[in-house]
Amino acid sequence: MKKINIGIIGSGFIVPVFISVSKMYKDYHLRAIWGRHEEKLLNFKDEVDYITTDLERILSDEEIDVIYVALPNALHYTYAMKALKHGKHVILEKPFTVSYKAAKKLIDYAHKHELIIFEAIVTAHNPNYLKARKAKDELGEIRMVTANFSQYSRRYDRFKEGIILPAFDKKQAGGSLLDLNVYNIHYVTGIFGSPKKVVYHANIEKGVDTSGVLIMDYGTFKATCIAAKDCRAECFALIEGDKGYLRNNSTCSRCNDFTLKLNNGKEKHFGQEEKGEFDSWKYEMKEFIRLYRKKDLEKAYEYNKQTLIVAKVLEEAIASAGLNYKEVDL
Repeated sequence: MKKINIGIIGSGFIVPVFISVSKMYKDYHLRAIWGRHEEKLLNFKDEVDYITTDLERILSDEEIDVIYVALPNALHYTYAMKALKHGKHVILEKPFTVSYKAAKKLIDYAHKHELIIFEAIVTAHNPNYLKARKAKDELGEIRMVTANFSQYSRRYDRFKEGIILPAFDKKQAGGSLLDLNVYNIHYVTGIFGSPKKVVYHANIEKGVDTSGVLIMDYGTFKATCIAAKDCRAECFALIEGDKGYLRNNSTCSRCNDFTLKLNNGKEKHFGQEEKGEFDSWKYEMKEFIRLYRKKDLEKAYEYNKQTLIVAKVLEEAIASAGLNYKEVDL
């Protein structure tokens, strides 16, 4: 069976993780990697057939089936669309885009040309999370939802010193909302769908949200999503109903340990399948193989609908907080 040839656009810190996880599956072959700086690309020369600073070369390579886009947030739309227009399927790193408009354009183009565009969001494909989606039905009427992903970034120290890296660059749509809170949003909307109203209260420094509290109003209950890159705390997600609660005892990216406790005394634990920091990636990588091999466009489009829900929430949150985040060259 022919391997799925991957071309990588980007050379940031997430790329080695993608490379490592792709090696878990014999289906993938890493064909090439593109970046602007050859000295950074040299770190990957033994992992791919070739490295290049020529974008057209990688996009026009007929052997490449799929492009993985791993660039700063503000560049996602532009490079993903370039890949689609060259007839490539796309794995697009989270957050999918900065705006709903950009997400819709990418997805509409992919659908029209029968291409798969797949958001690299680990939460949606984690088997423990899928169990949690079913377990919430035991909680009765939902009253409150809370998720916290607070993870101090060493880049924040440099940010305070005036060294602005993409993770804290407003021009690149950095910040905690699009980096960390996006996991919380996927977690909640993947279970409960679109909220009625979104408000984002952000702590803003130099035009970027270093931490913040997102409130999603579902009418009969409220969901509070907290994310921070300027402080740290225990990470969890908690769904509370009038018959009990379901707690994820980890980040909404890992979903590796759940506790279900009901008012009638029933208690259940599930999960604890993820040992390594990036083990949860393997599920999304496996699912993409299935989508590609089976040409399951219907399921790919179903995932795209969830991506659009999240894109809408993010767009409303950005506007609510007065953040000036935009796509580049949209």
